[in-house]
Amino acid sequence: MATKYQPLYTWRGTKLDESDEPTDLDWLGYDKQVIIGRIRVESGGPENGMWQWSVLGPGVRQRLTPYQGFEAEPRDAIRKVEEYYQRLMRLNEMRGSKDDR
Repeated sequence: MATKYQPLYTWRGTKLDESDEPTDLDWLGYDKQVIIGRIRVESGGPENGMWQWSVLGPGVRQRLTPYQGFEAEPRDAIRKVEEYYQRLMRLNEMRGSKDDR
């Protein structure tokens, strides 16, 4: 049996404000205070039920593609965000908090 991906960064359910309750369908990833990306369940269309991932990361000169996509499982979507973020930081000669260089 394959081991589930263990997130490297902090993930929190999104909410509109402090009085809003987060759901399990929409998450933001953080490298300390920097939002690195988002995953959320697609609620319609041909990707219905899939987890959309997209990477935000810090302001950088160079970006990589693709910076968003779909995965069947939330942990796979988290892995895509985190791997992209680490590649993005290396490309721009920056360090994230989990960078082991």
